[in-house]
Amino acid sequence: MKNFISPLRILLLTLLIAGFNGCISFRSDIEGAYKASAVKRSDAVPVTVYFYFSHLVQEKGFDVVPKIVQPRRGFRDIFGEAMKEISNIQSFTTFTDNENDVDDVPRRRTRDSLKTATNFTIHITFKRENSFAKHFLADLLSYGTATLIPAGFSWDYIVTAEVSNASGKQLASYTRSASLSKWQHFLFLFVYPFYPAEVKIEEIYLESLRDIFKQIEVEGVLRK
Repeated sequence: MKNFISPLRILLLTLLIAGFNGCISFRSDIEGAYKASAVKRSDAVPVTVYFYFSHLVQEKGFDVVPKIVQPRRGFRDIFGEAMKEISNIQSFTTFTDNENDVDDVPRRRTRDSLKTATNFTIHITFKRENSFAKHFLADLLSYGTATLIPAGFSWDYIVTAEVSNASGKQLASYTRSASLSKWQHFLFLFVYPFYPAEVKIEEIYLESLRDIFKQIEVEGVLRK
C-alpha cells in the first residue's frame, strides 16, 4: 500500500504545484518613439477620419501567414485615450477586420467605401509575434519540471499606422514596437499581482498608439 500511496501523493503534489504556478512579466521601452515634444496645432482645420484596425498574431515557425484575431480586452478605451493626442478630428468612423470578411461581401464593400467617405484614412495594425519553437521548449521545461525550473516566454508587439487621403495617396507611415517577457515558476505566484502581463501589454498598446498620434499631430499630417 505504501508503494502505491507514495507515488500517488507525489503525482498529486506535482499537479498541485503545476496548477498554482505564477508568472512575472517585464517589457521593453517603445522602439521608434517620437522624441519631439507634443505641440497642439490651433490652426488646423477640422477633418473627418476613418480608423481602420487590423489585429494580427503570428507564431513564427508554425503560422505561415499572420492570423486575424479580435481586439484585446479594453481596446476601445485604449483608443479613446490615445485619440486625445489629435486636436482637429471633427468626426470619425471605425472598422475592424474580421477573419470572416473574406466571405462577407457587404462588409468588404463597407470597409472600402469608408476610405473615400472621409478626408483621411488611418490604417492601424497591431501584430503580436512569437517563436513557436522557443515557446514549445519553454512549455516543455516548465510543465516537465512541474514549474520548479523557471521558464521564459517572449512576444514582440508591433504597431504600424499608414495615413492616406481620400484619393488613396499615402501621406505618412509609422511603426512602434516593444517586447514582453514572461517568466513562469511556482514561487512567482506570490509576486504575480505586482507584475501581471495584462498591464504590460495594455501599456505597450497605449504608449505606441499615443506616440503615433502625437507625431501625426505635431507633423500636421491631417491637413486638408
